[in-house]
Amino acid sequence: MAERRGMWIERKNPNEKMNRINYKIFTILTLLSVFACNRTGDKPLSVIKGKFTAHPDEYVYLEEIKVHDVNMLDSVKSDDDGGFKFELVQKQDGFYLLKTKKADSYIVLQLNKGEKVGVESDSVKFLSNYSVEGSPGSELLLEFEEFMSSQKARIDSLYKVFTREQYRPDFLKVKKKLDSIYQVIYDNQKKYVKRFITEHPSSLATLLVLNRKLGRNDVLDEDEDFDYFHKLDSALMIKYPENEHALDNHDRVEKIRLRKFDRFEAEKKVMPGMTAPNIVMKDTAGSFVSLRDIAFNGNDYVLVYFWAGWNAKSRQDNKTLVSIYKELRNNKIEIFGVSLDENEKVWKGAIKLDKLPWIQGCDMLALNSPVIKAYNLSGDLPFYYIVDKRRKIVYKDNDLSKIIEKLKELY
Repeated sequence: MAERRGMWIERKNPNEKMNRINYKIFTILTLLSVFACNRTGDKPLSVIKGKFTAHPDEYVYLEEIKVHDVNMLDSVKSDDDGGFKFELVQKQDGFYLLKTKKADSYIVLQLNKGEKVGVESDSVKFLSNYSVEGSPGSELLLEFEEFMSSQKARIDSLYKVFTREQYRPDFLKVKKKLDSIYQVIYDNQKKYVKRFITEHPSSLATLLVLNRKLGRNDVLDEDEDFDYFHKLDSALMIKYPENEHALDNHDRVEKIRLRKFDRFEAEKKVMPGMTAPNIVMKDTAGSFVSLRDIAFNGNDYVLVYFWAGWNAKSRQDNKTLVSIYKELRNNKIEIFGVSLDENEKVWKGAIKLDKLPWIQGCDMLALNSPVIKAYNLSGDLPFYYIVDKRRKIVYKDNDLSKIIEKLKELY
């Protein structure tokens, strides 16, 4: 009986071996499949599907916007209806450019990994004439482009008036009005950007909104509006600690922070009560003059006046200072005009035209002059320091009316 059982078992062995082999193969294939799925899950496929009806049977290009350059990724030819499709595996969330060869036919997308995006346009020039869905960041950028289109339309209207009216006798009045309207447009842009940052601080799309200029002008000032730069940086570094765009912005914010700290430290050295740094420059005759000598030369106070011949506000203040200079001298107050010009003819020409009687000095280094750093000047002119005979700083301001009020208190 045992032998028969053994013989029976021996007869069944070939099938069992095949079953075991098949099972092992099935197990290996299953594991490979799971492994492959996991790798695909690590790098989800992003899809951009669109239709540009004004661009049938044309090539559509997809480019990635990097921090310092733009890389071409792919191109496809649209069908007869303008339809196209891109599939890509993203290394990180970022910015992408969809475009054709025609001018202004491009769209900026802020695409996150794994998003399935739909884009459509029936316009030759896209600008804000498109729709997008499936990508929150790209939808925010479309909202911004729609706002920018309205801003551009208003600026274009101003330019048309400027071009039409520039040869009229009363053009200065027209220009003043145009400037005031532009200021309203600029202020509107600033409010929009601040609101956008406040509402969407953790979106990469906000980086493009922050860095977009209005014409040639930056919208937010790195120093005055630093809180907004800091708010955006903090949120992005929490959400995107390794993203190249967030890291580049973080480096910028850190540089601003260090610069502000340096200015804060420099400002402490030129606060009222501190000794004013000495200034040595050549006057209009080529002789050296210094603040130390002027302060000790029988004057109770010296008004150190940082100005420039090319600066319109300085030229306006010159008229006021000329009208009160005699009164100042009678009260032992001298003016030391420190010019930040770089053109000698402009400097001396302004002195002659404005009939400036006080002591003048200039090193022709303009905004690279060492006095900029020594007195922590921002570059906005004019600026004033009142110092006493010991060169102690009494008061400082950029508002001449406040300076005059302070000087009268010192009579």
